[in-house]
Amino acid sequence: MAEGLFREMVKGREDVEVESAGIGAMDGQKASTHSLEVLRDMGIDISRKRSNMLTPDAVRRATHIFGMTSSHKQAVETLFPAAAEKTFLLREFLGGSAMGAEHEVPDPIGLGRDAYEKTCELIKEALPSVLEFVEKT
Repeated sequence: MAEGLFREMVKGREDVEVESAGIGAMDGQKASTHSLEVLRDMGIDISRKRSNMLTPDAVRRATHIFGMTSSHKQAVETLFPAAAEKTFLLREFLGGSAMGAEHEVPDPIGLGRDAYEKTCELIKEALPSVLEFVEKT
């Protein structure tokens, strides 16, 4: 969902490239039915998107890496220590004090559509601050 939402946000911009990958994802999986539906209702089609594992090459090419949860961020930093300085939580630029639950985007996998809608809202809320950060760095 995050890739689809961010792609939509930067549509038409050639200076921002968006790619998603997962730490525990298996290559080639389709987006969940609820992800497809929630984004389709917003006019965003991710039906062709397939999952990708995070690879050393993708990490090298990335200028910024955003994780949904602290455990995602920690996993990237453990697997790719050189990427620590460019790895962030998606919601960390929203402000607030110390990193806490408000900076996490829980995985809705296996839950109902309501959970996917909530996840989508958490991501959408964060993306303007992510884009602002990317543009500054």
